[in-house]
Amino acid sequence: MKSFFYPRLALTNLKKNSKLYFPYLLTSSFTVMMFYLINYLASHKGLEQMATGSRTMQIILNLGIIVMVIFSVIFLFYMNSFLMKRRKKEIALYNILGLEKKHIMMMMLCETIITTLISFVMGFLFGIIFSQLVSLVLIHLMGLSTTLTFHISWSSFLVTVIVFLPIYLASYLIHVIQIQLSNPIELLRGSQSGEKEPKTKWLMTIIGLVTLGLGYYIAITIDDPTTAMVLFFVAVILVIIGTYCLFTAGSITILKLLKKNKHFYYQTKHFTSVSQLIYRMKQNAVGLASICILCTCILVMLSSTVSLYFGIEDTITAYQQDSFQLKVYGYDDGTLPSDQEFAKFYSQMQTELENHDIGIDSFIHTKRYSVSVRFGNNHILTDKETGNFVVGYLVGMTQDEYNRAYHQNVQLSGQNILVSSNFFDFGDTLDIDQQKYPIQEVVHQPYLLPNENPTAQRNLIVIMKDEEAIQEMMSHFFGDTIQPTENLSIVYHDQSQEKEAEDILRKCLDNFVLETETEQGGISFYRSSLYEVRIMLMELYGSLFFLGIFLGILFLMATILIMYYKQLSEGYEDQKRFEIMQKVGMNTKEVKQTIRSQVLIFFFLPLIASVIHMAFAFHLITMMFSYIVLSGTEVFITCTIISVIIVAIVYAIVYVFTSRTYYRIVKN
Repeated sequence: MKSFFYPRLALTNLKKNSKLYFPYLLTSSFTVMMFYLINYLASHKGLEQMATGSRTMQIILNLGIIVMVIFSVIFLFYMNSFLMKRRKKEIALYNILGLEKKHIMMMMLCETIITTLISFVMGFLFGIIFSQLVSLVLIHLMGLSTTLTFHISWSSFLVTVIVFLPIYLASYLIHVIQIQLSNPIELLRGSQSGEKEPKTKWLMTIIGLVTLGLGYYIAITIDDPTTAMVLFFVAVILVIIGTYCLFTAGSITILKLLKKNKHFYYQTKHFTSVSQLIYRMKQNAVGLASICILCTCILVMLSSTVSLYFGIEDTITAYQQDSFQLKVYGYDDGTLPSDQEFAKFYSQMQTELENHDIGIDSFIHTKRYSVSVRFGNNHILTDKETGNFVVGYLVGMTQDEYNRAYHQNVQLSGQNILVSSNFFDFGDTLDIDQQKYPIQEVVHQPYLLPNENPTAQRNLIVIMKDEEAIQEMMSHFFGDTIQPTENLSIVYHDQSQEKEAEDILRKCLDNFVLETETEQGGISFYRSSLYEVRIMLMELYGSLFFLGIFLGILFLMATILIMYYKQLSEGYEDQKRFEIMQKVGMNTKEVKQTIRSQVLIFFFLPLIASVIHMAFAFHLITMMFSYIVLSGTEVFITCTIISVIIVAIVYAIVYVFTSRTYYRIVKN
């Protein structure tokens, strides 16, 4: 053999099969680029050095890397298997014309090297070009302000090569094994081998109906967010199994029913389409089911992550009503600093805020007693009782504290109480362990409840005559004395000053902790602010939104390519059949009608099925998100509808182009 014979032959083959290899190279390069970009972001030193956000972002991006590895293996193997099937006839001809199998393997090795180099070069080139843009998009979505310097991540280069090189090598080895185990005649007929007309598979149909039904049942009957998170993946697996079974067995049943319908079947366009689809239904069904699952993944990811991101402000408002919260638990023995020390601390905070021209609408501090309890059906359960319950907090406050904090003049007598809750339905009395406390009034004061939203945390506030009455009430749950906590709530007049106020209050709190420190140690406390909650949610939901768009684009690309190759494959397989039909009298118009009928019958079936999956998953997803997105179902419905419309538009565009490609192949 002359030098460079195999590389020249490989290049010639790639040029002649450009219709097959161009989409493959484009997609392979795109996958390499996406993998490089997500590694680039996860390992960016500028993001690692951020004061906030880096840990959240890296966890989410590393999850995306795992998904991409799995996706790349499955998808690139699928594309290579298609290419091998289309080229079996060509390889057989080389073998018949005198090339030995080892020569063919050398030729294919050169092809693999060339395609791998092109994929890496193009993938890395566009990865470098778009890396800065993608970084800025992520930073913007996370609401962070940082400057990222442009750099080439050599570590991301290395990781990408380590991941993708074995995939390309494994694909080549699979081709080698297929060539070694086949003879030229089998290879010559390999690209034309189809499926025999399958029988109706009742067992698989029943399995599909049962698994899909169970998945739907789980999705629509769950009414607890914790259970929803646990059973979500169970429902997903059941739906995937049901989808593949019903597309494989159920579609055959539908086609055979159409075949029995004489008015439908004995029309030129329907006769040809139904006959051909039945003939290759097993192969088509797996592809259609894969498209359906990918479309469902796209819809779930886009609608969920977009809902989370655009529901941030509603979620922030639901979780944190005031601008700044502080809860001081006291020293190790539960005792609190003196009232004089707290008074000095509060005065210092107000003075510092005023010195920086930060207006205050509300400054409320109260001493409270809190205990975790089980709420039953409009009463509180003790350890002696059983039944359905939810966990929440029972909070006690004396009337003097209530009157001081809210400038009231309430006077309670006997066991009368004032109550307030974000979920409890009150009657005339509050029942605790067979003890009835008459309710004098249900009150609603600003920032009296730690949280107004019951989904975030269930709270019941009880205002009693004195500390002794509170201790007696709480002794039903704890025999020991309950120590109070000091609670502070601040609301700024101008929320744009959140960050400045956050820095001021943090310094005041640090000084207070140092001043009150004793030989036994310092005080323990919990603080939160609207500014911190917003930053936390922007980091979390912004990262998820980015990953949803990132993987959504990747899965959409996979869907498009599967549909393209599916139409391409069917076009080549139908070419001879339509040629024969034209010879026996079918004109060009009838060929187009047949093609349109064949494509429409099952082309849009995956999209319809994915929308049905999404409709059943709606309740499960909203239930699962009820703790982390509190903007209501309206946002999720809107995002889902928009996602369906976008996917449907892309789907329709792909349909138009693939149908033309299919017709062009059949016509030629």
